[in-house]
Amino acid sequence: MLLRRHLKLMLIVIGLLMPTGSAFSIDLRESYRLALQNDRQYRIVQARAKAGEEAVPQALSQLLPNVGASVTRNRTETDRTQSGTTTSVPRSPADNDVVQLRQPIFRLRSAFALQQAREQVKSARADLERERQSVAVRVAGAYFETLFARDRLSLLGAQRRNIEARLLAATKALEAGTGVRTDIDEARAQLDKLRAQEIGLLQNIRVTTAQLEVLIGQGVDSVVPIDLGHMTPEVFDPGEIDTLLELAMEKSPDIMGRAAEMEAAKAAIKAAKADHLPTLDLIASYNRSFGENRFFNSTSLSPFEITSNSYGIQLSIPIYSGGLTQSRVREAVANSEESKERYFYTVNSAQLELRKNFMAIKEGIAQFRAFEQALRSAEQAVLSNQKGVLAGTRTSLDVLLVEQQRYQVEQDFAQSRYEMLAAWVRLNSLIGTMDEEEFDRLNQLLATGPVPASAVSQTAAH
Repeated sequence: MLLRRHLKLMLIVIGLLMPTGSAFSIDLRESYRLALQNDRQYRIVQARAKAGEEAVPQALSQLLPNVGASVTRNRTETDRTQSGTTTSVPRSPADNDVVQLRQPIFRLRSAFALQQAREQVKSARADLERERQSVAVRVAGAYFETLFARDRLSLLGAQRRNIEARLLAATKALEAGTGVRTDIDEARAQLDKLRAQEIGLLQNIRVTTAQLEVLIGQGVDSVVPIDLGHMTPEVFDPGEIDTLLELAMEKSPDIMGRAAEMEAAKAAIKAAKADHLPTLDLIASYNRSFGENRFFNSTSLSPFEITSNSYGIQLSIPIYSGGLTQSRVREAVANSEESKERYFYTVNSAQLELRKNFMAIKEGIAQFRAFEQALRSAEQAVLSNQKGVLAGTRTSLDVLLVEQQRYQVEQDFAQSRYEMLAAWVRLNSLIGTMDEEEFDRLNQLLATGPVPASAVSQTAAH
């Protein structure tokens, strides 16, 4: 009766913790595709990059012709006072139309500002690519965490079913007079511990699944697990570290973005210094004026219209601006120094992270084969102890202990391979190569069918 009440309680807890609403099965590639559409952080950077693209046309406009027009329509009212007598003169029009063209001829500041804008656009594009790589890392990390949480729950369910079977066998043996009370107490203690762990794992599944749902913007009912039969860890061997470091210097979006910032800062120094130089513009204008001229001593109207065309050049020479230009130059130099230090800091950080993930992959490949052997040894140990029980040289407690060790090896094995794959994704993102093609490669590791959430619930309930 106690066991049945416990099972009912667990089913209720599972129902509360599992995702609700519209949900569906999903694999790695589809998760990445949806995240690029729905991840809020990525969309923020997308909008920022789109705004940054406008820096070039804005800077270029300062070197292109500027055409303006003005239209003025006035009406003049005049009161004339003579010998104490005030006479109101009827309103007279005074219209003026002007069209002006200005074409910069020599403006070094604008030319350097255009160069700066182009580098800023490169930086914005690199930042967008860096965020796209970051989306790949977040999606893969959330997906692997979800798989690992469900793997742990599945292993725990298998442990619990095994201990429950042993508890039942030990109880029958004690009733038959061939068992000992210690086996029952040990099995119950282990079972109580696993039940407590099960509640925590169910919550962990809820959290990890929610992380994935937030990234892709949709509910997740099931995730496609990894099929160990499809996995050959050696294909993820990253090769030589020196080759990867060279590739990162050429293609890393983070490094490329900081390099573009450094070049933009150098152009800003040239633009600030150019404020000392004169500017030369070509100016052409058309002017039309129309009005009525009323002579002071007469009430007669004399309408007139004047048109004029003018063209020429305008030379502007800066002489003194109160120290503003020198201050801007010093500011630009300081900003350039900052961007230079940020570039080298980014290079050093990227190389360090690259080495860490490189070693993690190498170790993961070696651990994969080691855990395969460890799992075989653990299974053999369980089999030997089971035979020992039949021969009278081992007890049920001995079998329980070696089974616990086997389950721990399975859990460590799962964690190791997920960490290796996550390190592989991070390494590719650092050098800017984590794209849909690489997700297709990861997808080949997955089983042909998903593990639904309902199956996880059933595992916990059995």
